[in-house]
Amino acid sequence: MTPVDIIHAFPLTEQPGYQVILSCLDILRPHLPYSLPLYRRLQLGRFFESSVILSNLRKEDIRLNVLPPGQGERPGVDVKGNEGWRSQSGRDDALLKHWVIAFVDRSSRPETEAWMFGTWEAGSVTNQSGEEEEKIKALVEGVVRATARLPLPPSIHQQGPTTAFKQDSHGRDDKDSIGFTRTDYASHTTNKNITLWGAIHTQTAHLLQTLGVVPPEFKAGAVANHTFIFDVASMPTPPDLPKDLYWGTLSPTHFPLVRSRTPIPRQEKTMAVLPNLAIFPIQPSSPSKASPEHDPVPRPIAWAFIGLDGSLTTLHVEPSYRNRGLAKALTTKLFRENMSGFWEGGAEETKWALGYVAVGNEASSGMCRSLGGRSEWECYWVRVDLGALAL
Repeated sequence: MTPVDIIHAFPLTEQPGYQVILSCLDILRPHLPYSLPLYRRLQLGRFFESSVILSNLRKEDIRLNVLPPGQGERPGVDVKGNEGWRSQSGRDDALLKHWVIAFVDRSSRPETEAWMFGTWEAGSVTNQSGEEEEKIKALVEGVVRATARLPLPPSIHQQGPTTAFKQDSHGRDDKDSIGFTRTDYASHTTNKNITLWGAIHTQTAHLLQTLGVVPPEFKAGAVANHTFIFDVASMPTPPDLPKDLYWGTLSPTHFPLVRSRTPIPRQEKTMAVLPNLAIFPIQPSSPSKASPEHDPVPRPIAWAFIGLDGSLTTLHVEPSYRNRGLAKALTTKLFRENMSGFWEGGAEETKWALGYVAVGNEASSGMCRSLGGRSEWECYWVRVDLGALAL
Protein backbone atom coordinates (compact mmCIF):
# COMPACT_ATOMS: atom_id res chain seq x y z
CA MET A 1 0.00 0.00 0.00
CA THR A 2 1.47 3.35 -1.05
CA PRO A 3 1.47 6.38 1.29
CA VAL A 4 -1.35 8.15 -0.57
CA ASP A 5 -3.53 5.02 -0.52
CA ILE A 6 -3.69 5.03 3.28
CA ILE A 7 -5.06 8.59 3.41
CA HIS A 8 -8.80 9.18 3.02
CA ALA A 9 -10.53 12.48 2.22
CA PHE A 10 -13.71 13.67 3.97
CA PRO A 11 -15.42 16.76 2.48
CA LEU A 12 -16.86 19.11 5.10
CA THR A 13 -19.57 20.99 3.23
CA GLU A 14 -21.86 18.00 2.77
CA GLN A 15 -24.25 16.96 5.54
CA PRO A 16 -21.98 14.13 6.75
CA GLY A 17 -19.25 16.74 7.21
CA TYR A 18 -20.81 17.88 10.48
CA GLN A 19 -20.50 14.40 11.94
CA VAL A 20 -16.96 14.13 10.63
CA ILE A 21 -16.03 17.26 12.59
CA LEU A 22 -17.71 16.02 15.78
CA SER A 23 -15.94 12.71 15.43
CA CYS A 24 -12.55 14.30 14.80
CA LEU A 25 -12.99 16.43 17.92
CA ASP A 26 -13.73 13.29 19.92
CA ILE A 27 -10.62 11.61 18.53
CA LEU A 28 -8.41 14.66 19.15
CA ARG A 29 -9.73 15.48 22.63
CA PRO A 30 -7.68 12.85 24.55
CA HIS A 31 -4.54 14.43 23.07
CA LEU A 32 -5.15 17.97 24.29
CA PRO A 33 -3.32 20.28 24.62
CA TYR A 34 -0.98 18.84 21.96
CA SER A 35 -3.79 18.67 19.41
CA LEU A 36 -5.07 22.13 20.36
CA PRO A 37 -4.25 24.06 17.12
CA LEU A 38 -6.18 21.60 14.94
CA TYR A 39 -8.88 21.13 17.58
CA ARG A 40 -9.61 24.86 17.77
CA ARG A 41 -9.47 25.21 13.97
CA LEU A 42 -12.19 22.58 13.60
CA GLN A 43 -14.25 24.14 16.38
CA LEU A 44 -14.24 27.55 14.70
CA GLY A 45 -15.83 26.26 11.51
CA ARG A 46 -15.71 28.53 8.43
CA PHE A 47 -15.63 25.66 5.96
CA PHE A 48 -15.91 26.04 2.20
CA GLU A 49 -16.45 23.72 -0.75
CA SER A 50 -12.75 22.99 -0.85
CA SER A 51 -12.47 22.19 2.89
CA VAL A 52 -11.51 18.58 3.58
CA ILE A 53 -10.28 16.33 6.37
CA LEU A 54 -7.43 14.03 5.38
CA SER A 55 -6.72 11.02 7.59
CA ASN A 56 -5.55 7.42 7.56
CA LEU A 57 -8.59 6.62 9.70
CA ARG A 58 -11.31 5.03 7.56
CA LYS A 59 -14.95 6.00 7.25
CA GLU A 60 -15.77 3.44 9.91
CA ASP A 61 -13.29 5.08 12.27
CA ILE A 62 -14.30 8.67 11.54
CA ARG A 63 -18.01 8.73 10.81
CA LEU A 64 -19.08 5.92 13.12
CA ASN A 65 -17.14 7.37 16.00
CA VAL A 66 -20.11 9.61 16.87
CA LEU A 67 -22.55 7.69 19.03
CA PRO A 68 -26.06 8.83 20.01
CA PRO A 69 -26.41 9.64 23.72
CA GLY A 70 -26.80 6.60 25.96
CA GLN A 71 -25.23 4.10 23.58
CA GLY A 72 -21.96 3.53 25.37
CA GLU A 73 -18.68 5.34 25.55
CA ARG A 74 -17.09 6.75 22.47
CA PRO A 75 -13.93 4.95 21.41
CA GLY A 76 -10.75 6.81 22.25
CA VAL A 77 -7.03 6.73 21.62
CA ASP A 78 -4.47 5.63 24.13
CA VAL A 79 -2.41 8.79 24.65
CA LYS A 80 0.68 6.67 25.28
CA GLY A 81 0.15 4.90 21.98
CA ASN A 82 0.23 1.43 23.54
CA GLU A 83 -2.82 -0.28 22.15
CA GLY A 84 -3.62 1.38 18.87
CA TRP A 85 -7.00 2.53 17.63
CA ARG A 86 -10.09 0.40 18.12
CA SER A 87 -12.95 1.42 15.86
CA GLN A 88 -16.63 0.58 16.10
CA SER A 89 -16.15 -1.57 13.05
CA GLY A 90 -13.94 -3.81 15.16
CA ARG A 91 -10.75 -2.78 13.39
CA ASP A 92 -7.64 -2.93 15.56
CA ASP A 93 -4.40 -3.14 13.60
CA ALA A 94 -0.81 -2.12 14.18
CA LEU A 95 -0.87 0.57 11.50
CA LEU A 96 -3.39 2.61 13.47
CA LYS A 97 -1.24 2.70 16.54
CA HIS A 98 -0.34 5.98 14.86
CA TRP A 99 -2.80 8.12 12.96
CA VAL A 100 -2.95 11.59 11.48
CA ILE A 101 -5.75 14.07 10.94
CA ALA A 102 -5.25 17.12 8.73
CA PHE A 103 -7.56 19.96 7.81
CA VAL A 104 -6.86 21.38 4.34
CA ASP A 105 -8.47 24.23 2.41
CA ARG A 106 -6.49 25.46 -0.57
CA SER A 107 -8.93 28.31 -1.21
CA SER A 108 -7.45 30.08 1.85
CA ARG A 109 -4.34 31.20 -0.05
CA PRO A 110 -2.31 33.27 0.84
CA GLU A 111 -3.27 32.44 4.44
CA THR A 112 -2.67 29.11 6.16
CA GLU A 113 -4.02 26.25 4.05
CA ALA A 114 -3.43 23.26 6.34
CA TRP A 115 -3.28 22.24 9.99
CA MET A 116 -2.50 18.72 11.15
CA PHE A 117 -1.95 16.53 14.19
CA GLY A 118 -0.38 13.09 14.46
CA THR A 119 -0.21 10.85 17.51
CA TRP A 120 3.61 11.02 17.49
CA GLU A 121 3.35 14.72 18.42
CA ALA A 122 1.83 14.00 21.84
CA GLY A 123 4.27 14.72 24.63
CA SER A 124 4.03 11.24 26.18
CA VAL A 125 4.85 9.41 22.94
CA THR A 126 8.63 8.98 22.73
CA ASN A 127 11.33 6.57 21.61
CA GLN A 128 9.72 5.35 18.40
CA SER A 129 11.20 2.21 16.89
CA GLY A 130 12.70 2.33 13.41
CA GLU A 131 9.66 0.53 12.00
CA GLU A 132 7.29 2.99 13.68
CA GLU A 133 9.27 5.94 12.36
CA GLU A 134 8.88 4.62 8.83
CA LYS A 135 5.12 4.26 9.31
CA ILE A 136 4.89 7.80 10.65
CA LYS A 137 6.92 9.12 7.75
CA ALA A 138 4.58 7.27 5.36
CA LEU A 139 1.59 8.98 6.99
CA VAL A 140 3.13 12.43 6.56
CA GLU A 141 4.04 11.64 2.96
CA GLY A 142 0.50 10.41 2.40
CA VAL A 143 -0.95 13.71 3.58
CA VAL A 144 1.36 15.61 1.23
CA ARG A 145 0.41 13.43 -1.72
CA ALA A 146 -3.30 13.57 -0.91
CA THR A 147 -3.12 17.37 -0.67
CA ALA A 148 -1.35 17.50 -4.03
CA ARG A 149 -4.25 15.61 -5.61
CA LEU A 150 -6.81 18.14 -4.41
CA PRO A 151 -7.99 20.70 -6.98
CA LEU A 152 -6.68 24.25 -6.65
CA PRO A 153 -9.75 26.51 -6.37
CA PRO A 154 -9.71 30.30 -6.64
CA SER A 155 -8.73 32.07 -3.45
CA ILE A 156 -11.63 33.25 -1.29
CA HIS A 157 -9.79 36.53 -0.85
CA GLN A 158 -10.42 39.36 -3.26
CA GLN A 159 -6.84 40.49 -3.73
CA GLY A 160 -4.52 38.41 -5.84
CA PRO A 161 -2.07 36.46 -3.69
CA THR A 162 0.96 37.28 -5.82
CA THR A 163 0.97 41.08 -5.58
CA ALA A 164 -1.13 42.24 -2.66
CA PHE A 165 1.40 42.08 0.17
CA LYS A 166 4.75 43.29 -1.07
CA GLN A 167 4.48 46.80 0.35
CA ASP A 168 2.38 48.72 2.81
CA SER A 169 0.23 51.71 1.94
CA HIS A 170 3.31 53.96 1.99
CA GLY A 171 5.30 51.80 -0.43
CA ARG A 172 7.54 50.35 2.29
CA ASP A 173 8.54 46.73 2.78
CA ASP A 174 9.80 47.00 6.35
CA LYS A 175 11.15 44.09 8.38
CA ASP A 176 9.38 42.76 11.44
CA SER A 177 10.95 41.94 14.82
CA ILE A 178 12.53 38.74 13.48
CA GLY A 179 13.83 40.29 10.27
CA PHE A 180 11.24 39.36 7.63
CA THR A 181 9.30 41.54 5.19
CA ARG A 182 5.95 41.26 3.42
CA THR A 183 7.79 39.88 0.44
CA ASP A 184 9.35 37.15 2.60
CA TYR A 185 5.99 36.06 4.00
CA ALA A 186 4.12 36.12 0.68
CA SER A 187 6.74 35.04 -1.86
CA HIS A 188 5.53 31.44 -1.86
CA THR A 189 2.20 32.51 -3.37
CA THR A 190 3.78 32.97 -6.80
CA ASN A 191 3.98 29.17 -7.12
CA LYS A 192 0.67 27.31 -6.99
CA ASN A 193 2.42 24.16 -5.76
CA ILE A 194 3.69 25.84 -2.59
CA THR A 195 1.23 25.58 0.28
CA LEU A 196 1.35 27.15 3.73
CA TRP A 197 0.96 24.66 6.60
CA GLY A 198 0.44 26.23 10.01
CA ALA A 199 1.50 25.39 13.57
CA ILE A 200 3.38 22.29 12.37
CA HIS A 201 5.00 20.45 15.28
CA THR A 202 8.80 20.23 15.26
CA GLN A 203 8.75 16.45 14.73
CA THR A 204 6.41 16.71 11.75
CA ALA A 205 8.34 19.66 10.29
CA HIS A 206 11.49 17.51 10.43
CA LEU A 207 9.70 14.68 8.62
CA LEU A 208 8.57 17.09 5.90
CA GLN A 209 12.17 18.19 5.47
CA THR A 210 13.42 14.61 5.18
CA LEU A 211 10.80 14.04 2.48
CA GLY A 212 12.36 16.89 0.49
CA VAL A 213 9.15 18.93 0.25
CA VAL A 214 10.29 22.04 2.20
CA PRO A 215 12.05 24.46 -0.20
CA PRO A 216 14.98 26.10 1.61
CA GLU A 217 14.54 29.45 -0.14
CA PHE A 218 11.47 30.35 1.94
CA LYS A 219 13.29 31.56 5.03
CA ALA A 220 10.16 32.63 6.92
CA GLY A 221 9.17 28.98 7.21
CA ALA A 222 12.43 28.11 8.96
CA VAL A 223 11.67 30.16 12.07
CA ALA A 224 10.77 28.11 15.14
CA ASN A 225 7.90 29.37 17.30
CA HIS A 226 7.20 28.65 20.93
CA THR A 227 3.70 27.25 21.38
CA PHE A 228 2.46 28.85 24.60
CA ILE A 229 -0.47 27.15 26.32
CA PHE A 230 -2.66 29.15 28.72
CA ASP A 231 -5.19 27.93 31.25
CA VAL A 232 -7.68 30.76 30.81
CA ALA A 233 -9.55 30.04 34.05
CA SER A 234 -6.31 30.62 35.96
CA MET A 235 -5.42 33.87 34.25
CA PRO A 236 -5.66 37.07 36.29
CA THR A 237 -8.67 39.36 36.11
CA PRO A 238 -8.19 41.93 33.35
CA PRO A 239 -6.95 45.19 34.89
CA ASP A 240 -8.75 48.49 34.48
CA LEU A 241 -7.42 50.70 31.74
CA PRO A 242 -5.84 54.09 32.42
CA LYS A 243 -8.39 56.90 32.42
CA ASP A 244 -7.27 58.16 29.02
CA LEU A 245 -8.18 54.86 27.29
CA TYR A 246 -11.26 52.72 26.74
CA TRP A 247 -12.06 49.23 25.43
CA GLY A 248 -13.70 48.66 22.07
CA THR A 249 -13.70 46.43 19.01
CA LEU A 250 -12.32 46.84 15.54
CA SER A 251 -14.51 47.39 12.50
CA PRO A 252 -13.57 46.90 8.82
CA THR A 253 -12.60 50.57 8.65
CA HIS A 254 -9.68 49.73 10.97
CA PHE A 255 -8.39 46.73 9.01
CA PRO A 256 -6.09 48.69 6.68
CA LEU A 257 -4.37 50.10 9.78
CA VAL A 258 -4.01 46.60 11.25
CA ARG A 259 -2.52 45.26 8.03
CA SER A 260 -0.11 48.16 7.79
CA ARG A 261 1.41 47.19 11.15
CA THR A 262 2.39 43.61 10.22
CA PRO A 263 4.21 42.09 7.26
CA ILE A 264 2.22 38.87 7.67
CA PRO A 265 -0.47 38.80 4.95
CA ARG A 266 -3.57 39.22 7.11
CA GLN A 267 -6.74 39.20 5.02
CA GLU A 268 -9.66 41.51 5.75
CA LYS A 269 -12.22 38.84 4.89
CA THR A 270 -10.76 36.65 7.63
CA MET A 271 -10.32 39.43 10.16
CA ALA A 272 -14.01 40.28 9.78
CA VAL A 273 -15.07 36.90 11.24
CA LEU A 274 -12.52 36.67 14.07
CA PRO A 275 -13.18 37.82 17.64
CA ASN A 276 -11.15 40.93 18.36
CA LEU A 277 -10.51 43.47 21.07
CA ALA A 278 -9.00 46.93 20.84
CA ILE A 279 -8.02 49.88 23.00
CA PHE A 280 -8.87 53.44 21.96
CA PRO A 281 -7.70 56.79 23.33
CA ILE A 282 -10.24 59.23 24.65
CA GLN A 283 -9.99 62.22 22.35
CA PRO A 284 -10.63 65.83 23.44
CA SER A 285 -13.81 65.71 21.40
CA SER A 286 -14.99 62.71 23.43
CA PRO A 287 -15.99 63.87 26.90
CA SER A 288 -15.94 60.33 28.33
CA LYS A 289 -15.14 56.76 27.39
CA ALA A 290 -18.89 56.08 27.50
CA SER A 291 -19.46 58.24 24.45
CA PRO A 292 -16.80 57.42 21.84
CA GLU A 293 -19.33 58.28 19.14
CA HIS A 294 -18.12 61.88 19.42
CA ASP A 295 -15.09 60.67 17.46
CA PRO A 296 -16.52 59.63 14.04
CA VAL A 297 -13.72 57.14 13.26
CA PRO A 298 -11.77 56.50 16.47
CA ARG A 299 -8.25 55.22 15.82
CA PRO A 300 -7.18 52.28 18.01
CA ILE A 301 -3.79 52.28 19.70
CA ALA A 302 -3.69 48.55 20.48
CA TRP A 303 -5.51 45.43 19.28
CA ALA A 304 -5.51 41.64 19.09
CA PHE A 305 -7.55 38.86 17.48
CA ILE A 306 -8.45 35.26 18.22
CA GLY A 307 -7.07 33.43 15.18
CA LEU A 308 -8.63 30.66 13.10
CA ASP A 309 -6.96 28.11 15.37
CA GLY A 310 -7.93 29.86 18.60
CA SER A 311 -4.53 31.47 19.05
CA LEU A 312 -3.59 34.99 20.05
CA THR A 313 -3.11 36.71 16.71
CA THR A 314 -1.94 40.12 15.46
CA LEU A 315 -1.28 41.50 18.94
CA HIS A 316 -0.03 45.06 18.50
CA VAL A 317 0.49 48.15 20.65
CA GLU A 318 1.46 51.44 19.01
CA PRO A 319 5.00 52.51 20.03
CA SER A 320 3.99 55.59 22.00
CA TYR A 321 1.71 53.48 24.23
CA ARG A 322 4.12 50.65 25.03
CA ASN A 323 5.49 49.76 28.47
CA ARG A 324 2.12 50.48 30.09
CA GLY A 325 0.97 46.87 30.44
CA LEU A 326 -1.52 47.14 27.59
CA ALA A 327 -0.41 43.97 25.78
CA LYS A 328 -0.97 41.92 28.95
CA ALA A 329 -4.34 43.59 29.55
CA LEU A 330 -5.44 42.92 25.97
CA THR A 331 -4.38 39.28 26.04
CA THR A 332 -6.05 38.57 29.36
CA LYS A 333 -9.35 40.24 28.52
CA LEU A 334 -9.45 38.75 25.01
CA PHE A 335 -8.93 35.19 26.28
CA ARG A 336 -11.25 35.49 29.27
CA GLU A 337 -14.14 37.26 27.55
CA ASN A 338 -13.97 36.44 23.82
CA MET A 339 -13.43 32.68 23.71
CA SER A 340 -16.73 31.44 25.11
CA GLY A 341 -17.60 29.96 21.71
CA PHE A 342 -14.79 27.43 22.13
CA TRP A 343 -15.79 26.18 25.58
CA GLU A 344 -17.69 22.88 25.53
CA GLY A 345 -19.03 22.93 29.08
CA GLY A 346 -17.71 19.58 30.30
CA ALA A 347 -17.00 19.20 34.00
CA GLU A 348 -13.42 18.14 33.29
CA GLU A 349 -12.79 20.72 30.57
CA THR A 350 -9.67 22.83 30.82
CA LYS A 351 -10.18 26.19 29.14
CA TRP A 352 -7.05 26.24 27.03
CA ALA A 353 -5.86 29.04 24.81
CA LEU A 354 -2.64 29.30 22.89
CA GLY A 355 -0.23 31.74 21.34
CA TYR A 356 2.81 31.53 19.09
CA VAL A 357 6.00 33.51 19.72
CA ALA A 358 9.09 33.37 17.53
CA VAL A 359 12.03 31.81 19.34
CA GLY A 360 14.28 34.68 20.34
CA ASN A 361 11.49 37.20 20.87
CA GLU A 362 12.15 37.46 24.59
CA ALA A 363 9.80 40.40 25.22
CA SER A 364 6.74 38.54 23.90
CA SER A 365 7.83 35.28 25.53
CA GLY A 366 8.20 37.07 28.85
CA MET A 367 4.70 38.53 28.55
CA CYS A 368 3.23 35.09 27.86
CA ARG A 369 5.01 33.58 30.86
CA SER A 370 3.87 36.42 33.11
CA LEU A 371 0.27 35.42 32.28
CA GLY A 372 0.88 31.78 33.16
CA GLY A 373 1.65 30.61 29.63
CA ARG A 374 3.83 27.51 29.27
CA SER A 375 6.00 26.91 26.22
CA GLU A 376 5.14 23.25 25.58
CA TRP A 377 6.65 22.62 22.14
CA GLU A 378 7.92 24.43 19.08
CA CYS A 379 6.16 24.73 15.75
CA TYR A 380 6.66 26.17 12.27
CA TRP A 381 4.70 27.79 9.44
CA VAL A 382 6.05 25.50 6.75
CA ARG A 383 5.99 26.11 3.01
CA VAL A 384 5.35 22.67 1.49
CA ASP A 385 6.03 22.03 -2.19
CA LEU A 386 3.29 19.71 -3.44
CA GLY A 387 5.16 19.22 -6.69
CA ALA A 388 8.31 17.85 -5.06
CA LEU A 389 7.00 14.26 -4.93
CA ALA A 390 6.15 12.37 -8.10
CA LEU A 391 2.46 11.46 -7.99
